[in-house]
Amino acid sequence: MDRVKLADSAEVREGAVHAVKAEGRSILLSRVGGKVCAVENRCPHFGLPLARGKVADGTIRCPFHGSRFDLCSGENLDWVKSVGGLPLPEWSRGLVALGKQPTPLRRFEVNEENGAVFLQQP
Repeated sequence: MDRVKLADSAEVREGAVHAVKAEGRSILLSRVGGKVCAVENRCPHFGLPLARGKVADGTIRCPFHGSRFDLCSGENLDWVKSVGGLPLPEWSRGLVALGKQPTPLRRFEVNEENGAVFLQQP
């Protein structure tokens, strides 16, 4: 199994994201409960970057449309809740979603050893 170094362990902090590029993708690294997690830096709604999203309790919220995702599993927890930080009324959320269904983030297997974080590749 090949692996690619993504970051030094000290760069990946609890309650924050660290964006890196590897294998042609932008990846977000975050430490959740001491464990390093990695998801794609791309909201599945419109493909916009998540790196400037608000991080809280192991989740990240898309800064553009308010969708919220688990940083370890990639699970979608809330879909299209706002526009530019302004809350949307429930009736309008489907309109802004443009027919797109809630979708999880792609997650990546990573491991941490000797002060570095590595992407595991099949």
